[in-house]
Amino acid sequence: MLSKVIAKLPILYKTSLELCEGYSVLYRALLLSGLLLCAPVFAAEVRGLYETEVIANSPSNEDKNAAFKDALTVVLGRILAGDNVLQDRAVQATLANAPRFVKQHQYSLTEASSAVDNEARNMRVLFDEQALLEALKASRLKVWGDIRPETLLWLVVEENGRRSFYKADSMPELSVALSKGAKQKGLPLLYPLSDLDEQRQLSVNDVLSAYPQNLLNVSERYGVVSILAGRVVKMQQCWKGDWAFYFDDRVEQWSKSCGTLNEVIATGLGGVYTQLAGYYAAKPDGVESAGVVVLKIAGINGVNDINRVTQYLQSLSMVKSVSWVDSQAGINRYKVSYQGNRQAFEESIGIGRVLNPQDIDTTGLSELRYRLLNSR
Repeated sequence: MLSKVIAKLPILYKTSLELCEGYSVLYRALLLSGLLLCAPVFAAEVRGLYETEVIANSPSNEDKNAAFKDALTVVLGRILAGDNVLQDRAVQATLANAPRFVKQHQYSLTEASSAVDNEARNMRVLFDEQALLEALKASRLKVWGDIRPETLLWLVVEENGRRSFYKADSMPELSVALSKGAKQKGLPLLYPLSDLDEQRQLSVNDVLSAYPQNLLNVSERYGVVSILAGRVVKMQQCWKGDWAFYFDDRVEQWSKSCGTLNEVIATGLGGVYTQLAGYYAAKPDGVESAGVVVLKIAGINGVNDINRVTQYLQSLSMVKSVSWVDSQAGINRYKVSYQGNRQAFEESIGIGRVLNPQDIDTTGLSELRYRLLNSR
């Protein structure tokens, strides 16, 4: 049912029996039953957010420092949320001192394939996460952590007037562009299974249609809150792309009229990043108001589970501190202090498929109930 898909966009991962309200007119007529079933959200820990590869034109200090700045620009573009982030004064000051934040760098032993100068090398740069976040505290911008929802990508490829679904094994150029674009923005992508049932239920036209009911119905099996539908078209001189993004009970659309395949894919995934980072990112410690809540967690068996829960909570960008309190009647209690909006904090807990919310309505509650899910 479409209602079950809408129930997952994305506020609705609070419980499998949550009453969902407040949807737009576009979908309201579809919510006939009122009681919507929600599922744990598919999310991933994105590694390497503070590491990237750029081209250094030569080993000279001038070219090396310029490459550090290029690398830091990439990293900031995958962790910061906000409009015109590069115009922020704290960001500009950080970029001006990019070498100070470099933790490690290494040149490749061969020439950069895309470079004209024989001295140019690919250079891997790893930045000091803690030093960088400390410097960004002066910014008004929010930072997005490494626990991020997976985005289901339905991609239609049009070439010579023929349309087909994206297939990684037969479209290597597109596969490379998608991998590069996802890594550039730190986005975990999920691709459809394209099994026989799915092929019978969904056509290319369903993905391209202005009526998303069937697309969202078929997407339900994946349990995601973030769905991207796209079309990339090979023109005579360039590629173009059109995108529709389903998230938070809204549809956002954008396009790229003409560019390289990498540029078209980057535009599509960049739009996804803007929407998700704007929703999930949190301001650094000390910038937003703080709160404290007690989590009552069932399903914990032993020290390993206690450590797993603690480490997971500590990994959330909005969490300032976590402390285990006690265990009573099979329920472990944790005291958690967090930064920013309470609702966004609660939603961030449910995103990682570690803790499943048990409360239907958390309004005014000082203690929240969760159940530990089995590790994958």
